[in-house]
Amino acid sequence: MSDMKFVADGQLFDLLRTVPGDRKVTNVRSEGSALWEQLGAVKPEDMVAGLRGARPFFSAKSVLMPACEVIARYGRAEGDPLGEAAAVTTAVVGVRGCECRALTYLDRIMLDDPMADPFYEARRKNATIVGVDCAVAADSCFCNLLGATAYPETNYDLNLSSIDRGFLVEAATEKGRQVMRDAAALLSDATPGQLGERDDMRRRCAEQLAAQNADYELPDDFAASMPSTLDELLWRLELANCVQCGGCTAVCPQCYCFLLSDKALRTGAYERARLWDSCQFTGYSEMAGPPGTLKPDPRREHMSKFQHRFAHKFWYNPLMLGILGCVGCGRCADTCPGAIDLRRVLSQVNRAYANRG
Repeated sequence: MSDMKFVADGQLFDLLRTVPGDRKVTNVRSEGSALWEQLGAVKPEDMVAGLRGARPFFSAKSVLMPACEVIARYGRAEGDPLGEAAAVTTAVVGVRGCECRALTYLDRIMLDDPMADPFYEARRKNATIVGVDCAVAADSCFCNLLGATAYPETNYDLNLSSIDRGFLVEAATEKGRQVMRDAAALLSDATPGQLGERDDMRRRCAEQLAAQNADYELPDDFAASMPSTLDELLWRLELANCVQCGGCTAVCPQCYCFLLSDKALRTGAYERARLWDSCQFTGYSEMAGPPGTLKPDPRREHMSKFQHRFAHKFWYNPLMLGILGCVGCGRCADTCPGAIDLRRVLSQVNRAYANRG
């Protein structure tokens, strides 16, 4: 029996219904937009179109790190938010290779010493990740410039590869293998021809990425080039396009900054929520201080906040974690009203650094 299986388009929906999860979300394409929707509420043909299209505008980060989540109740408020989160199992269908790589980063941040985040840990443990190869890249994608592939290589339970009239299915974990056993009647062994189709699809996507990114050249050593070019004119020119909307950090599959907010539910009953925050917002790094005084803020200037996002991803992270804070998904460029593109900025950094030599 081959480890690689084939499922026809018409049976993919039935296969995914066997994936465990109280909540199942999938990438669909409807009316030209790529969205995340509940699996049970989508048309199978929209789901298949979504899986064969470019990666969705929003990443699946919000499944494991919701934009707003209650983390505590106190006073007369009842209920255990952590227990509630841990009781829900989730399946995420259509996770691209860039998002799977982003999980490596988030796992380092949220699960490593000195203390694991219990909410992320519970959701990560209870999530089944169904990856999918990118059959086509979005115009802003540049994973190839970071030495990555347009298909999942890690952090997935089951992976789908689009070929003619169906998908190849491959399991990477016991969760994934159990799904394939449960859906055995829907699967057939992949043929050599079908494996060749998958390889051709991956090659075409790689060629598309190479062509659309041919004019960009990123630094070989970010940790050296980034700090030595922060005073270059290029930063002031790019800063002029930034309106501090925070869209870049919201769509980034690796940004994780948050703030805490308390509110009264009723007299004597309160809850605390964790909400996404952005290092680009005014007041993000502001500290406590006496009323009526100017609060201490190490990054009060707009330029300092703007450069921090780049420095964090391409300078601090490689030095501290040995991993970039970017996977080249290009979502930040798609959402930016000022058309700030990481590829362009980093290529300018590369040229400025080379000219200093």
